[in-house]
Amino acid sequence: MVRAALLLSVLLSGSAGAQAVPAPQPAALTLQPEPDCVLPAGPLPTRTRAVFLLDTSGSMRGLGDGRANIFEAVKASLNQYVRQQRPDRVELLTFDSGVRSRQGFDRPAGTPQWNRALEALKADGNNTYLYRSVQAALAPLKAGDYLTTVFVLTDGIDNDPGRVGAPQALAAFSARGPLDRLHYVALGTAIPADARAALIRSDYADGQTVPVGRAPALGRPGLGGVRTRTVTDLESGVPVPFADGTGVALAAPGDSGLRLAAGVVREGQVSLRATGSVPYGTAALLCAPPVPRALPDDAGPVAPRSQHVLLRVNLDAARPVRWLNPGADLHLKRGEEALLRYRAARGMNLEDPDPATWTVQNLPPGLDAQVLRLPGAREFAVRLTNRQLSTGQTVTPVLSLPGRSGGPFELTLPAVVASAGGRTPAAPAASSPPTAPVSPAPAPSGQRPFLPVGVLTVLGLAALGLLRLAVLDRRGRRAPPLPRLARESVPAVEGIEYSEGRVLSLVASNGDVSGVAIPLGGSFDLGQLARVPHLSGLRAEQHRDGLRITRLPADLEVSQGARLLRAGDVVRPGTLLGIVVARPARAPQPPLGALAGLGLPLNLRWEGAHVRAAGPYGVHTLTLPPGLSDLGRAFAAPVLSGLKVTLSGAQLLLVEVPAGLALCRSGEPTPLQPGVYLTGTTAVDLPDA
Repeated sequence: MVRAALLLSVLLSGSAGAQAVPAPQPAALTLQPEPDCVLPAGPLPTRTRAVFLLDTSGSMRGLGDGRANIFEAVKASLNQYVRQQRPDRVELLTFDSGVRSRQGFDRPAGTPQWNRALEALKADGNNTYLYRSVQAALAPLKAGDYLTTVFVLTDGIDNDPGRVGAPQALAAFSARGPLDRLHYVALGTAIPADARAALIRSDYADGQTVPVGRAPALGRPGLGGVRTRTVTDLESGVPVPFADGTGVALAAPGDSGLRLAAGVVREGQVSLRATGSVPYGTAALLCAPPVPRALPDDAGPVAPRSQHVLLRVNLDAARPVRWLNPGADLHLKRGEEALLRYRAARGMNLEDPDPATWTVQNLPPGLDAQVLRLPGAREFAVRLTNRQLSTGQTVTPVLSLPGRSGGPFELTLPAVVASAGGRTPAAPAASSPPTAPVSPAPAPSGQRPFLPVGVLTVLGLAALGLLRLAVLDRRGRRAPPLPRLARESVPAVEGIEYSEGRVLSLVASNGDVSGVAIPLGGSFDLGQLARVPHLSGLRAEQHRDGLRITRLPADLEVSQGARLLRAGDVVRPGTLLGIVVARPARAPQPPLGALAGLGLPLNLRWEGAHVRAAGPYGVHTLTLPPGLSDLGRAFAAPVLSGLKVTLSGAQLLLVEVPAGLALCRSGEPTPLQPGVYLTGTTAVDLPDA
């Protein structure tokens, strides 16, 4: 028995030290999870929160009885955790003779407000009223939508004459959720006996001693709380913060059909499988055993807890509502607006015309929201306008709309961040209803964008109007307001008129004629000039005998009488052309996906922390997370699937280029190969359809 216990101890300590020493082969390292892996009942949190309670007594700078000047290194550890884990909410508290300051931040990673707050922290206080401060920090916390991890960081022991005990301090977090955690991090000092006893009796807290002079590695296994992961593809593994070879268990609803493909972590991932259709938003819990020792010279944890990862399974096939323009710029100056376009899945009850069933909630003063839809149409949009938000303020609105089987459905919209600058817009009319039918917005030159006749439904017409707004360059410009047109009165293109005066016009089904200014020389794209994306690719040029067609898209039929035109044909002045769009080409989800509205040619540009996909009609901007990114998945554009990049310091490294896709630097014909950095403008040569 003694030999067996010693062998088990060696195996356990080896797994936790996987970051510091090479990991053994998985066959020799298998940590079995505890059998009580249970998914908590009731609604589970959808956002994450980190709470830092930081000792700011002078000993943190090595003064008095301090053993090391570690304050700046600890602040750097806090910042690194926020940048890597990117919590939705951060509470930053300092203490010495009680809580000294308390500040809250929404999505603070890399923001000037967060950086300034860290820079301003000073360790110049007296005393360490530890338990009193912990009690004051935990009491206001409520579980709600947040999955909370609390870090208590101190290099001292409690010297409060008032003697609030450690059990009372930990009991103050009475409104915690079942997955919330607290880590007591002792910096270069032993955890006192009363604190050890309270941690052991607690069901949510643990303790860890860090060697003298060393900053804590917050976020490492055993010191990072319960993680969250969103699963969008069961074919790919789920990244987990567990050592390779660790045994894991899965707790999932019985009707979800989710199961583990293998119960052991391989290459930092766990694979899932499903025996049937998994409802969108299904929650599941991955469980792993505690980490007994993080580093070889650590004292070892007190009351180590099982490790968990909370999964939210959002498979595309089960998605009730799809966001169509995930590249929308949501950093809004005062007076700017963002248009979020969505498509509801079949089965959503969108026939109800009652505006009260479509409401945007969680709106603070200064942010306006308007839902744009046609009754019964599957596509709709939400327009968000920053009227008077404070700079740096982050808001996450929630849209309530009719759900499946008549029940309500709440859709969490992406967060809006208020940027500096801009101007306060005029107040909206009081009579403006919360919903309105949608139609194409007028073009900047007074022209109207039109749609081909006989093919697109009113649903497609609404989508084009929303797309026109979504892709406008919003740097200092606002999209024009949407005209309110009755459903049956929306005009559509049924022809192109090339008059005797060599003027080109679009002819609408209601008889309206809108001129298009075309150049006197050189080839032009009619879709780009008229700002009509569905005419993109129809190219022509002025000719001595009239207008010569240089290119016709395969899905566009342009006719003169009963004759279909071909590339090279010359249209003489005084001719009326008919337009029909081939039905197969206007599939609801084209290969370009969310980038379809940008038009071609398509270029990529790396700017700071953003990748910009730009076309003739607009720009989609994407902020890359650390690690490897598939741009096809990130932009929701299947045509870019397999195009993988990663951040390398301040540069963007090209990792993989899929077959059929070519990237070239602007002005250079040689395709780029994996291993090079993407600088300047990169042209994307898309595969032939």
